[in-house]
Amino acid sequence: MIELYLKTNEIKKLNLISQINYKAEDIFNIRIIDSTEKVLHEISTKFDIDISIFNQKEDIEISSHYLKTYDQLSFNFSIPNYNSNTLFREEEIFIIIKKGVVFYFLSSNIDENFVNLTKTRYDFTSINFNSHLEHFVFQIGIISDYYADLTEFISKKVKLFYENILNLKDFRSNDLDLIMILNYNNLLIKESINNFQRILQILIQNKFEEKTLTNKINLELDDIAVISDHIQFNFDRLDDLKENINSKIELEQNSIFRTLTIITVCISLPTLIAGIYGMNFKNIPGLEWRFGYPTAIGLMIISFIIAIVYFKMKKWIK
Repeated sequence: MIELYLKTNEIKKLNLISQINYKAEDIFNIRIIDSTEKVLHEISTKFDIDISIFNQKEDIEISSHYLKTYDQLSFNFSIPNYNSNTLFREEEIFIIIKKGVVFYFLSSNIDENFVNLTKTRYDFTSINFNSHLEHFVFQIGIISDYYADLTEFISKKVKLFYENILNLKDFRSNDLDLIMILNYNNLLIKESINNFQRILQILIQNKFEEKTLTNKINLELDDIAVISDHIQFNFDRLDDLKENINSKIELEQNSIFRTLTIITVCISLPTLIAGIYGMNFKNIPGLEWRFGYPTAIGLMIISFIIAIVYFKMKKWIK
């Protein structure tokens, strides 16, 4: 799908690049959802844009995600998609600015989240943009809000899980798996927001002619710094959760080992007596004695009781 935001503040939705009958000077931005190689080639030819950044998305260096020429600015970053309640999935966003037009390339999953976000928080009927950069900075604000929503989503999950863990006595492997999933999702947000933050800092160095735009980007950077603090807080709470669970598991294991120790000692003493009198020797004391068998049974019972009393005095048995 192709979405055009015109300088008349109208939005046009198209299906094919060939259907774009507007000139670049009439457009603020073009959003291309789920672009294919064919679509990339067509948009590159029609608007004379360099799409080489699409070949460098796997590189680690920030310089590979931010390309600037004399008439074009290109950058990309990955952003987590939170449609799933389990593991997040990274989606790529590519942004190209050339000749007064901002080109957005993103997946339908991320676009749907952005659309839902803007519908609930912004009234587009009352917003008029004066330039493509003004609209671009507005989109940056939407991305910042999306990061805030992601972080809030993780925070709620962690808090709810924390409350459940405090009331639980038995733990399953699923509990530890959930911690790992939350930790991984939080890590994806952290990595993504770090890259986004570095790109915004590089953008500020371009020194936009409109100083208000630079000020707005600085405000977004301040918001992102606050979000980063919350992300770190989520990491700390998840670490506390792991320590809490590990401590309770250790206590549970200690209780099991203590029970096994009590059972072993209580059984070993009667077993020792039974073993002695079970030897096949001729001259065992009391072998021919009339009360030998009851006495051996009595000794086994007494030894068992002595062990129970000993552990009771040590407060191993409640």
